[in-house]
Amino acid sequence: GEAGFEFGRNGGPGTVTSFFLRGAESKNLVIMIDGVRTMVDGIGSLSAVDLPLQQIERIEIFRGNAGALYGEAAVGGVIQLFTRSIAGKPGAYGVVTLGSRNTQDLQVGYAGQADDVSYRFDLGKQKTNGFSAINPVQSPLANPDNDGYTNSSASLKIRKKISAMTSAGVMFSASQLDVDYDNSSGAPTEAHIFKRENQLFNVFLEQQVSSSWNSRLDASRASLDMRDLKNGQPNLRAYNAGRLQGTQSSLRWFNKIRLSDQTLGSLGADLSDERFISDALTSGYSVNRQLRGYFSGLTHMDGDWTWQGNLRSDAIDLKKDNSSTNASWFNTSSLLGLGYKINPNWQASASVSSGFRAPSASDLSSNIDLKPETHQSQELGLTYAKDSDLVRAVYFSTRTTDAIYYQSVAPYNVSNIGKVRNNGLEISAKTSIQDYQARLSLTSQDPWNETDNVRLARRSRLFGSADVWRDFGRASTGVKIFAADDRTNSAYDSYVLPGYTIVALYASYKVSPELTARVKLENAFNRSYQLAYGYNTPPSGIFVTLAYQPK
Repeated sequence: GEAGFEFGRNGGPGTVTSFFLRGAESKNLVIMIDGVRTMVDGIGSLSAVDLPLQQIERIEIFRGNAGALYGEAAVGGVIQLFTRSIAGKPGAYGVVTLGSRNTQDLQVGYAGQADDVSYRFDLGKQKTNGFSAINPVQSPLANPDNDGYTNSSASLKIRKKISAMTSAGVMFSASQLDVDYDNSSGAPTEAHIFKRENQLFNVFLEQQVSSSWNSRLDASRASLDMRDLKNGQPNLRAYNAGRLQGTQSSLRWFNKIRLSDQTLGSLGADLSDERFISDALTSGYSVNRQLRGYFSGLTHMDGDWTWQGNLRSDAIDLKKDNSSTNASWFNTSSLLGLGYKINPNWQASASVSSGFRAPSASDLSSNIDLKPETHQSQELGLTYAKDSDLVRAVYFSTRTTDAIYYQSVAPYNVSNIGKVRNNGLEISAKTSIQDYQARLSLTSQDPWNETDNVRLARRSRLFGSADVWRDFGRASTGVKIFAADDRTNSAYDSYVLPGYTIVALYASYKVSPELTARVKLENAFNRSYQLAYGYNTPPSGIFVTLAYQPK
């Protein structure tokens, strides 16, 4: 429902998912959890963030080119997930959901604060029988059975206040998924299971060096293990891997320095060492990437004007194991921003930025001569804010040079195809009318591959959402509407995915200050639509939730 945000998915929960932020590829997006960059796989795609929603306190979206702040691949934007904060006396909490397709979801936790130590521990399991991932009419060779999903997860978060100026902590999260899926070119009797394990471990030290200088050091280790099984055996002829493993060790040092009442500075460094190993029969590889980034920024307020400037340099070294093949790149990214407060309610903004994405391990395993993509972006914005009303309109323009794509004609190798662009307008609003609250979004864009003169696949030119709800004392009811126009399926076929509109209804009731009951009806009118040709999307389903949170 957010402006500028779309996603595509090959089937049900846990299957291959693509995030498109302002029309950018999933590879051109960074996801962070509590300030720590998450793991990506060997083809550069995002590992689905298998973090249960109940553990998430809020989500922040940075739309547009953030390469000068977050480095390689942050050219489409950044999605920051913040887990539940830790405060108050120790106590347990939990959420249970039951629903259609034998969906079961149980999340429990214990959190609190004792003296100078705060902590939170969560365990959870999600399970559903699912639905058939593939449309048997479009893909008659696929197994038409239901494709289930199981996700077991655990997380730990501890923070200790060492002194009035110093804090340290640790964060750990892990998930294990089993996802049933179908093969469109297989056989109706084949059974496919995709197993994915993610782990993220982070320790940090935060120091208030002085009243105007805050410094934080994060050291993290992430691991990824994906296995593709066919009839219970490793599927070595799978496109990506019978097994794909990855590790990422990172060090991030970030400083915020208040230079004056009107000026705020930032500087720091990112160091990362990544290794990806694929044992796929036809496309196996072992690649090591080392990344080093150094960044600084300055924000200055002068009356009604606000100025922002960020500069970052990144160096990447790559080596393929058992080979003398090496590659190195150096890139500089920048951002210049300007804001002007027209009056107490209206503000205008503008920015220009640059960034890059380096070839992934999988890209380079097939074409070592690839160059990084380079991105140039501009945007103009106008914001109105008064009381609880907010309206924001942003025009954006992005140009990509040396875009990395698979060729649309044989031999379909990965190459720097040339130029890609996207121009668009995003409108977001929230308002209240009498007893009703509403959130609205609308995006109009033109995602285009200039080199091949075709529209970028699975991106809508026009999409939007509306969420309207009303409170009745301890109860609340609402309706969400999502709509998108048609999309092309891929550069390799002529299929067009029709536009769609789906409706969700929801209600909640506060049984007590600690206990809340919720009910949700997804796809209320059981609309049939597709996010990728040949793959089904969830039919209508009803889900009931009880959430306990002590006060």
